[in-house]
Amino acid sequence: MARNKLVQEYVLITSMNFPSGGAGASYLNLFCRGLKSNGCKISVLLLKGYAFGNFSPNESRKNITSEGIPYTYLGLRKRPENQFLKLLDEFLSISRLIIYLASLLKNRHSVSLLVFNSEIQYNLPIFLITKPLGIKVFKFVAEIIDKSEFKGSFLRQIKRYGHLFNFRYLNRTSDKMILFSYYLKDLYLQMGYLEENIFVQPNLTDFEYWKPVATKIKYTLGYSGAPYQKDGLSDLFRAMSMLNGDLSNISLLVIGDAPFGKSLIPDLRLECERLGLSGKVTFTGLVQSSKVKHYLSECEILTITRPSTIQTQAGFPTKLGEYFASGKPILATDFGDMGRYFKNGSEIVMAECGNPQSIANKLHWMLQNRNELELISKNGFERAKKLLEYRSSVTKIHNFLSLS
Repeated sequence: MARNKLVQEYVLITSMNFPSGGAGASYLNLFCRGLKSNGCKISVLLLKGYAFGNFSPNESRKNITSEGIPYTYLGLRKRPENQFLKLLDEFLSISRLIIYLASLLKNRHSVSLLVFNSEIQYNLPIFLITKPLGIKVFKFVAEIIDKSEFKGSFLRQIKRYGHLFNFRYLNRTSDKMILFSYYLKDLYLQMGYLEENIFVQPNLTDFEYWKPVATKIKYTLGYSGAPYQKDGLSDLFRAMSMLNGDLSNISLLVIGDAPFGKSLIPDLRLECERLGLSGKVTFTGLVQSSKVKHYLSECEILTITRPSTIQTQAGFPTKLGEYFASGKPILATDFGDMGRYFKNGSEIVMAECGNPQSIANKLHWMLQNRNELELISKNGFERAKKLLEYRSSVTKIHNFLSLS
């Protein structure tokens, strides 16, 4: 009599939104869908409530996606801004997390945990409970958060040290790690983590979903994502202000805003005014992915002009895969692993990081050589699909995690 094939069960624990609501949510949704297509059982525990602008989750504490992936909020369903409610939310989430981890005692050898979170108050209980029980823990490390992100109160400084402790010590206690860059891989190898337990996958993209929409081109340039300082919009603005003659009439569409807290757009508008770009830059504000796809289709060239910082070297932007999937030519700066993956001039057009003049020169070339951009776009699409397509990429990761 044939034995039933053992189904691998994973539980993803994350502080990101899920299944939608920003880059992290998009990545994790694709990752879970990829595992499910590989015959795995996957469910998601959310450490924090939903936070994506003014959009509110119209759902209960326990839910299931359209692809059949269950997900549960351990704390409040909507992430609070009130300090008391934040503490209550964290208390509920940590308490329920501990109860869940303790419940794994009986099936600790059949369930593996996937952890996408960098906050010590959640990762410390995971470490303290899973290690004695012998539960396998696989961690995602997507970036290094720059110290400037923790400026302000004493509590924010405490959070920074917690983040560093998690990055340098707790992550290394995991059985295996999925890293977003070779920069991160080199760091963990220097810290003594075994290379055989590291898998580098820059990001994931659903190429079918991000196919371009048939629509009229309205903007010369497009940018998509939260426009933080690390994303380099200031350099792009300055590059635009350097263009003369007919090229000075180019327009830019900025798609997105900070997903939580204060809007970034008012300060960006002031910067555009100082540079004389007020009538040339349009801001959409925060929108859902279905609208992002439509907006990208209205742009001739898509841009990502990040500076070279520790944070940009360590990560790999979700938006880049979406750009390539849209079939548009891309202007990028040479941050992180860009040069490792893509050929400048044949798959993508790259300028120097932190150099507005270099960005302006590349923009000038692209606008003067539009006939060459179609081939560059096609080559970039093919290269990115091999690298980032979520089904084949998650199959490789699943095989890596399944190795004893």
